[in-house]
Formats: sequence, C-alpha cells, structure tokens
Amino acid sequence: MIKNIIFDLGNVLISFKPDLFLLKFTKDRTRINKFMSNIIQTDIWLQLDRGTLSLEQAQEKFLSVYPEDADLVILFFNRWKEILTPIRENVKLLEELKSNGYKLYVLSNFINEAYEYVNECYNFFSYFDGIVISSKINLIKPELEIYQYLLQKYNLNPEESVFIDDTVECTLQASRLNIKTILYLPDTNLRAELKKLNLKV
Repeated sequence: MIKNIIFDLGNVLISFKPDLFLLKFTKDRTRINKFMSNIIQTDIWLQLDRGTLSLEQAQEKFLSVYPEDADLVILFFNRWKEILTPIRENVKLLEELKSNGYKLYVLSNFINEAYEYVNECYNFFSYFDGIVISSKINLIKPELEIYQYLLQKYNLNPEESVFIDDTVECTLQASRLNIKTILYLPDTNLRAELKKLNLKV
C-alpha cells in the first residue's frame, strides 16, 4: 500500500523548457539545439545541480567556452526565472493527495538559486512533508546515495513509496530500491497513472 508520493520538480511540477523560451528570440532551431547540447547537457550544468558552482560562476565558464553564443548565454542566465512555471494540472493534484492522507516529498536535481526562487514564488511547496534538493546536499540523481538520503532522512519504507520523474535513468535507480515509479513524459496523464496504483485522487 502506497503511503508516500515522491515528486521530481523539473518537468513534473515545474516546466523547464529552455528551447521553447529561446524560440522567442531566435528561430534558428539548429542554433538552439546546439545551445541546449552545449549548456544543459554538460558537466558544468551537473556542477550547478550538485551545488558546487553558482549561476554566476557557470555563466562565466560558458561564456569562456562558447564565446560565439555569448548573446544566448547572457539572455538565458539573465532571464532564467521566466522559464520556470508551474505545471498546473499536476500541482493541483498535490492538494488532493494531501487531503487524502498521503505524505508528499520532493527529490529533485535543482540549481540552488532556482530552488530558492520557486520556493519563494509558489505556495504549493507547503504541501510537502520533506524536500531533498541536489544542490543542497551535493548529490545528484541518479546516484544511489541521494535516494538513500531521502529514505533515511524521512524514515520512508521504499515499498510504501512511489517516485515520479521525467527521466528513465532516475526512475530505474528508484526501482532498484523497491520504490514504485511513474515515468512522467509530455503525454502522461499523471492522475490516471496514480489511479493505476490504486491511489485515491
């Protein structure tokens, strides 16, 4: 019987689509794809998630490595807050799940400054019984240690828990600990997936 529901933040509860944001400023999709590969999918970005680099330090590194994309780098780092918006249909579920007696948790790779911003802006964080953010503890998914940290910190039984994440690697790691998982993709109906696990929602 599931008692604990663990949520990733990015693209589960909070939309993070830098490519769509950049389309407002350039229609060159090849350049945007290159930017995404050079910025988001890099070791420097992982250091941001791990909390070993600040946004300011990361921007300086990216500008030195990719001077030809300086305009996009500066735009992105100056206006990143605009990219982080709630996924309303999923956020709405939090209140329902909470009222039905489930314990709610966050386990997310998230940049420290970005987490501080969303936590201040959006009141749905009050529904959570516990929150583990990668940059706060210098661990990142899918490292096993971050899952163990969550389970131990909040004394959770993995077999009574379900984890919702948008990446296969992260759900697979949770499964190895006997946590049930939901892989959340753009066309996933989260309410329907929760009902399949016999959750009241």
